[in-house]
Amino acid sequence: MKEPILELRNVRKKFKDTEVLRGIDLAAGEGEFITLLGSSGCGKTTTLRIISGLETADSGQVILEGKDVTDEVPEKRNVNTVFQNYALFPHMNVGANVGYGLKIRGKKKPEIQKAVKEALELCKLPGFEDRMPSEMSGGQRQRVAIARAIVNRPKVLLLDEPLGALDLQLRRQMQIELKRLQKQLGITFIYITHDQEEALNMSDRIAVMKNGVFQQIGTPSEIYDHPKNSYVASFVGSANILRGTAAYRDGALFLSYAGGEAPVTAEKDPPAEGAPIAVAVRSEYIEFLSGESAGIPAVVREKSFSAGMLRIALSLSNGDEIVASRHGIDSSLSPGDHVVFTFPGERAVTVEDRDEE
Repeated sequence: MKEPILELRNVRKKFKDTEVLRGIDLAAGEGEFITLLGSSGCGKTTTLRIISGLETADSGQVILEGKDVTDEVPEKRNVNTVFQNYALFPHMNVGANVGYGLKIRGKKKPEIQKAVKEALELCKLPGFEDRMPSEMSGGQRQRVAIARAIVNRPKVLLLDEPLGALDLQLRRQMQIELKRLQKQLGITFIYITHDQEEALNMSDRIAVMKNGVFQQIGTPSEIYDHPKNSYVASFVGSANILRGTAAYRDGALFLSYAGGEAPVTAEKDPPAEGAPIAVAVRSEYIEFLSGESAGIPAVVREKSFSAGMLRIALSLSNGDEIVASRHGIDSSLSPGDHVVFTFPGERAVTVEDRDEE
């Protein structure tokens, strides 16, 4: 395995009495797209600022290209940052904004002009050198900010919710363009977002964060289909968490829950018969059964439609609510209907019923 281009080793940070980072570890490979995903206040931006040198860790190490840069100033790190608010100089045209970093490094004018032209072409802004930021759309200004960040080809590019100020359609378009650009350049991206769809679409790996701790680091598929704990399952994709007891039928594991049973898969060691278990199952895997089929009984509470999905909320005998979802808008079910549901055992996985602190 290649040596990581960037490593965080047991990094800790406290602001007054609040421990913001609680001993995080991360290894990013060259050309990898890693997303730090979490809600506001979880420590994402502090992590980015420590990598860039804008904040100093209380303890731990930041290793860049095999060198300990924990105490190095930002100018000594081969890292650039793209911010959500673009941070462009309003009195400079696009060419001057993009080439500013090269200018203060003492590069000659022809070299700067060539590099700026190449960066703008990569960001699909050819010929925009003389345009002023005030004359551009939000999406164009964000491309300028990205061009400025990549013009000197850093080893690591840090992106702090760079698409947060854009409307939904433009945001999705920029997701595709950013991923294309990252693969084309081969630069390691460390990307911050609270948008789970964005993280799942763009990342090679995702680090789900809460309370200054990485709850789970894995590929989008691992995070979505094999969450480590109930927090990850609920935060990424809003899985249903079903809490019942383990039962075995012909050697197969079942969840005994709310007056019924359904097959499940143990992610770790199989639980003992009768042991309490928590199971994560995505809403799209909930299946309704006909007749007197064995499953879990419920009552339809409400139906709603959003983003091409029909959402069916179910009430169970123990007071829990389960959500099933379907593509399309039609369903023969109505509020008050009694139903029986189940799910494929391979799509329902046991999870640790606690947050990894």
